[in-house]
Amino acid sequence: MEEDLVLEALRTARESVADAVRITPGWLALYSALQLQLAILPGAQVVLIRDLVEADDPWRPLLGLTVVVGSMYPLTQVSNGAGQRMMLRLRLALRVELARAASRLGPSRLAEPEVVRDLEASQAATHPMSDVAGKPIQVLGAAATSVVLCVAISSINLLSGLLVLAALFPTVFAFTLISRMEEKGWPQVGAHERKAAYATEQLIQQRPGTELAVLGSGWKVAELVADGRAKATGVLDRMIRTAMLLELAAALATVLLFGGALMALVVGGASGGAAAAAVAGTITGLNAIRQCGYAFGSIITAAPQAAIYRRFVRSVPDRRRRAVVRTVDSVALDNVTFGYPGAAGPTLRDVCIEARRGELVALVGVNGAGKSTAVNLLVGALRPDRGRVLIDGADAGALSEDERLAHFGLLVQEFGRFEFTLRDAVGLGAPHTVTDQDVRAALSGTFAAESPLDTQLGQQWGGTGISGGQWQRLALARIRLRAAGVWILDEPTSAIDAEAEREIFADLRRTSAGRITIVVSHRAWTLREMDRIYVIDAGTVVQQGTYESLMNQPAGRFAHLFAAQGETASTR
Repeated sequence: MEEDLVLEALRTARESVADAVRITPGWLALYSALQLQLAILPGAQVVLIRDLVEADDPWRPLLGLTVVVGSMYPLTQVSNGAGQRMMLRLRLALRVELARAASRLGPSRLAEPEVVRDLEASQAATHPMSDVAGKPIQVLGAAATSVVLCVAISSINLLSGLLVLAALFPTVFAFTLISRMEEKGWPQVGAHERKAAYATEQLIQQRPGTELAVLGSGWKVAELVADGRAKATGVLDRMIRTAMLLELAAALATVLLFGGALMALVVGGASGGAAAAAVAGTITGLNAIRQCGYAFGSIITAAPQAAIYRRFVRSVPDRRRRAVVRTVDSVALDNVTFGYPGAAGPTLRDVCIEARRGELVALVGVNGAGKSTAVNLLVGALRPDRGRVLIDGADAGALSEDERLAHFGLLVQEFGRFEFTLRDAVGLGAPHTVTDQDVRAALSGTFAAESPLDTQLGQQWGGTGISGGQWQRLALARIRLRAAGVWILDEPTSAIDAEAEREIFADLRRTSAGRITIVVSHRAWTLREMDRIYVIDAGTVVQQGTYESLMNQPAGRFAHLFAAQGETASTR
């Protein structure tokens, strides 16, 4: 276990330095040169003080000592600044790399809990990872300081020099133990913090915060925040307590070793000047030696996080921006059966659904009937246990995820409320660069048709606050801008008033000739526009037909679902 930990730390250090060489070689070179200069100063101080005390001509060692002592502080400050600037550039590069990797994830991978967990962990890892690149330089610098001090003091007394060198190890050992503890503790802290952060978001975001304020139950969420933060603080407190004890033990061992080094000087008959030189140099070098422990501990602490980050980023393949397939003649579920792992039985059984170009097709059924599962099977987020998904008569399973998604424009119930500018929020509908003219065309007929495209959306950014229905109109505008061959609209007018709903479905009917339109809806009125309705009940298609034909079957499932709605009511 100990060996694995050290090997992982060494691998992390090597990869971090390689990142710095690739991303910010100039600042890495400057930082390394400054650390090397700082490493030799304590040893030089020992030699110069000894010469100053014992030499016949004190002016030369005095001048040298002045330069050494005078340069320590400015060199340290410049070195710290170079390290920070290197760290900033690395952090920027890592965060951009992670964002680009996340943008290449397909729906099937985003549906995997471990992927989401690794993505969150990777985001948290960018901070310690950016700090790691300088740590191997610090470790090497501290080791060089110890070696130079050892050589300088050994010229006075060999045993004393070796004891000074040995003083490096208690701190390194202590921080190795601390890092092993933190490796187990930080995931616990992260889990508690994530839950607390989620609960905090519910209090401060406008929609859930307003609901909680009206209900008067925000204090319950605040208690969840308090519980999560308290648990995280408890783990941190135990970690800090253990770290303090280990550091104190290391400090005691270091003091004993330095004391032994001084005793060796005295017992060995070193002159007062030589002893004073050794003491002064050792005190100067002590901080560098302690920094070695901190640096090595930081590498070990960051190693597990860095491993998650690199595994995640490398698991996402590079790919070209997806081209949209604008013409699709047909899509179908062909005798498809699908069951979720651990479920008592299949969610869908032998389902056959077909939609052709120019048609408006609806999927209806109660919540849990299998409508969303059918949609996910069509777009490839799920794969059937039996049967096939067909696109233009060919098995869609032979397509890559990118190739398959290129056929679809999907509007889900929990549509995105992207609080960007109007131009950016609508432009997200297409994977390629779009013009302002394209965005204007997509917004035609909406509330934002004449709004400046630079309009900032979202009050949290000082922008325009818009209603849920208006957000949904923007989501529909993204689908229109995308112009894929198949539109799948899951409750596309759930947040929109009746008049706007009629306008939207009239527009869908008017423009339907060039595409396939599949609608999931609970509203009776919208179903009148459909060419064909599939009624799904308990995972099977129990009826299909037009609205009128299905309503004329009073004993059927469709009539039972929608008879009570009249013209405008909803079963939801």
